[in-house]
Amino acid sequence: MSKRVLVVDDHSDTVDSLVDLLELEGHEVRSAVTAEHALALAEQFEPHVVVLDIGLPNMDGYELAAHLRFKVEPSCLFIAATGSGTHSDILRSKKAGFAAHLTKPINIPELLALLDPDGLVIGQ
Repeated sequence: MSKRVLVVDDHSDTVDSLVDLLELEGHEVRSAVTAEHALALAEQFEPHVVVLDIGLPNMDGYELAAHLRFKVEPSCLFIAATGSGTHSDILRSKKAGFAAHLTKPINIPELLALLDPDGLVIGQ
C-alpha cells in the first residue's frame, strides 16, 4: 500500500537517495532539509510516515517530532534516523514516541518493512 512519506534530514544527499528509493517503491514522498520547512510541509502533505533525522541543526529531531505531532494524524508513524545507535539513543527515541530507531546508513529493507506492516515489501 502506497504511503505519504515525509523525509527530514539536513544532508541533501541522504534526502535525495531516500526520496528516489521510496518513490521507486510507489510511495508519495516530500522532503525537507530544515525543521521549519518540515513543519510547513506536514500541514499540507499530511504524511502517514515521517522519517526524521535526530541531529538537525536549530531544532533536534526529538523537538521537531513533538511539534509535528500537532500537525499530523495521530496514526502517523515516526521513524528516527541517526548516526548513533546506542542503547540509550534507542530508549530516548522510544520515549519520544518514535516507532523505530534506524542507524545511518539506513538499512533499506528494514525501512521498507516498517512502511508495510503486512510484510509484503515491494522489491524483496
